Amino acid sequence: MQSTSPRTVTIKSYLPDDWPLLMSAFSAAYGIGLLSLLSLPFLIGTAMASFSLNEAQAGLLGTVEFASVMVASLIVAPLMGKLDRRKLAYAGLLIALCANVLSIFTPSYYLLLLVRIVTGIGAGMVMACGNATVSNAKDPERFAGHMSVLAVFLMIFIMFVFSRVSAAWGLAGIYSAISLTIIFMGLFLRNMPRHALQKDEASDDPADVKHTAIKITGLLMLGAFLAFSLRDTMAWAFVERIGAEAGFSGEQIGNLLSIQAMSGLIGPIIATIIGSRFGLKWPIIAGIFVSGLATYLVSASTDSKLLYIVGVMLMPGSYFYTLAYLTSLAAELDEQGRIVAASGSALMAGIALGPAVGGELIVSGGGYGMVGIAIITCALMTLIFVLVPMKSVQKKYLFKRAVQKDLELAVERAAS
Repeated sequence: MQSTSPRTVTIKSYLPDDWPLLMSAFSAAYGIGLLSLLSLPFLIGTAMASFSLNEAQAGLLGTVEFASVMVASLIVAPLMGKLDRRKLAYAGLLIALCANVLSIFTPSYYLLLLVRIVTGIGAGMVMACGNATVSNAKDPERFAGHMSVLAVFLMIFIMFVFSRVSAAWGLAGIYSAISLTIIFMGLFLRNMPRHALQKDEASDDPADVKHTAIKITGLLMLGAFLAFSLRDTMAWAFVERIGAEAGFSGEQIGNLLSIQAMSGLIGPIIATIIGSRFGLKWPIIAGIFVSGLATYLVSASTDSKLLYIVGVMLMPGSYFYTLAYLTSLAAELDEQGRIVAASGSALMAGIALGPAVGGELIVSGGGYGMVGIAIITCALMTLIFVLVPMKSVQKKYLFKRAVQKDLELAVERAAS
């Protein structure tokens, strides 16, 4: 029987309980699965210079890759309860690594488009395994928060290192750096659990009712991830251009983005400390509001350096804070990890659509006003989509508490 005495809160209590599990999930989901997204500002700039591309052509390189990540992770997500995750992750790593190495030596833009599609397939397989691993954690909320903290450190590394690699060796240098990063992250995949945790307690719900509930909440959860990432990417894809219009030089924007990455630690650290002690409802609502506000400020800052600085500084922290809670909510909905694995697909769908949708709104609206309206709309849609999943998880918590109280009463009666 577990002790019910209050636990002394120390620095150690905020640290991960299972470092190998955390590193395997982080390396798969962020270190490989989202590596190209974190590198996107440098990939677009160097691609334009290397192949003499315009913004639309350079953005297409990211779009096709992110779309293939989405499709691959969506295909394997329903199989997370059956497949050997570790073997699947290594297979995806091998595909992504070979495609990135091939990208270094690809001389043609159109051939590179095909290679990036293959890269996305491998990255999507690995990302699905990493996201599904969250469901193996004892406390998915804290676990997802720790993953986000590590993701911010990775973002800091990319902002500092990749910017210099891009200036020195161009597009080939960026793909080389990505390849080396994938190799390093692959070292941690050996600790990835092969399968999901087995559920001990039996459910009182009929199998078809339970499956229907999971399906409905799962679809709503995927909609939330799609709206969340679409809102963020519409601003992130054009953050450099908006900064230039606000009056910043290229060097100033680069330095600001580096500082931005470091400030991003605040959000996931807060998520890690708070965890689920206040439930999921209000932390998620707060995250959706602040992240939406940050991206809206960026879209409205073409004439204001102050708005740009405030918006840019709020973006990474609020993004990773909210993503940590959305990921943990998805993990709580399905203990087999199918929903949280599929969430990567929805996330990448928004990421793939963001540059194209944002660019079209800028052209058709003659500025960033329409982008701001779209950002507000996506933030509201994210909130609407998570209402039912949050209610579902709340019922689950109440049920567990009731069972625990009944067990404690039974133990007390047996002892007396």
